[in-house]
Amino acid sequence: MERDWMRLGDAIRRERKAAGMSQPALGEALGVSRATIQAIERGAEFKKPTPTHRAAAAHFRWTPDSLDAVLAGGEPAYADADQRAATFIANTEGATPADLPLRIKTALADGPLLDATVLTLPGDDDDDPDAQMVVIVKGREGATPEQVRRALLRWEKTEAQLRRSGTEQATFEGGAEK
Repeated sequence: MERDWMRLGDAIRRERKAAGMSQPALGEALGVSRATIQAIERGAEFKKPTPTHRAAAAHFRWTPDSLDAVLAGGEPAYADADQRAATFIANTEGATPADLPLRIKTALADGPLLDATVLTLPGDDDDDPDAQMVVIVKGREGATPEQVRRALLRWEKTEAQLRRSGTEQATFEGGAEK
């Protein structure tokens, strides 16, 4: 079976750009160099998909068989957001603090969970951060798979912006940037 590495490179490039990511940013997210991302996007040929290919597929929420599908001339499929939400909820059941404000509890109960992350807030000493921020991304109830996909892509762009702003060492006082 002939594999279309150029097609795979194009698909990864499209996903990266849709997420508003640069090649270096994707490389950083995957733990590889920009040169590696460039080689993949150029369609460099490999004997089989590498761990970096699999990491990119997972980063863009492709199903495990999507790499082979794209290499065979098809399109990637996206992991089911509802299944991801169920897994997240099962793994965190009972972990919600009882003292959360009612509006937060209500927001957590409405709509499917799309993603969650913990961001370290910059402090006086990078080795000992002062605080963390928990971000939970909820989808709209009844959203189509395409709407969920677009929402996840927008979230990835927003998350990248949040992470970049954290590296700028902004300081906050009383909730307002100073």
